[in-house]
Amino acid sequence: MMAFGKVRLLPAVAATYVAVLVSITACGGDSTGPGNLDSNAALQSLKLGMGAVADLGPTDGATLNASFDAIAPILDQVNVTIDGKSQTMFAFGFRTSFPAGTCEETVFPDPLDEAGVCTTAFEPEVVLILWRSHSASAPPDRLIFITANVGTSDFDFSNLTTDVIPAVALYLEGEDNLWASLSGTLTSEVAATNQSCGLALPPFAKAGSCSIATFDEQGAITFESFSDTGPSTSHLNLTIPRQIIRGLWLTITEVQPVTLP
Repeated sequence: MMAFGKVRLLPAVAATYVAVLVSITACGGDSTGPGNLDSNAALQSLKLGMGAVADLGPTDGATLNASFDAIAPILDQVNVTIDGKSQTMFAFGFRTSFPAGTCEETVFPDPLDEAGVCTTAFEPEVVLILWRSHSASAPPDRLIFITANVGTSDFDFSNLTTDVIPAVALYLEGEDNLWASLSGTLTSEVAATNQSCGLALPPFAKAGSCSIATFDEQGAITFESFSDTGPSTSHLNLTIPRQIIRGLWLTITEVQPVTLP
């Protein structure tokens, strides 16, 4: 997954959502739904899992807080199935779109890059975050992080080529029970509304705008238990029946180079 650091995860939302997965310390609750939490409490719980945000740069914390302020009024609850068991989870979507032909080398310049060569063009990107929490004062009990493209995305790494990068999904349950996507597909269609969201632009965006959007999602993903000792034989299945999730669409009209720490 480290191979997708710059290409897929960092541009998604100024790198802040990546912190969910690298810093979260989840609780071990096992209720089947979000309980009586309201949107603000659910987002506060999610925010508690983002302790590494401060290490990502001075502007990222502001982007995160602005994102939550914009998401709270439209935060939805959705129904998914995890290994045949129905789960109700909070969810929101985030899409980032770039000017056509924007290259990785333009946004994240590297002294080792060959001048004038574009190895990776950014594509319109979709990030989905689904989670279940029992308290505003505790991190999520379960969390699903998905990054994919508009249209139908494939999670099968066995089909990896230099031209087609598979989608990536991670599932976290408990303190250290981490699962990574192995196969499956997700179909995403995103439509903007005429309602702006006032989201602060990330460091790599010189100009752009944000609007409330609807995410039409449907798919099924198979995960395997994450292990640093070798391939795992433990699998978990997630099914997302077709439903609408509301979220934000950040349209970047002009980029500027940033230096990665």
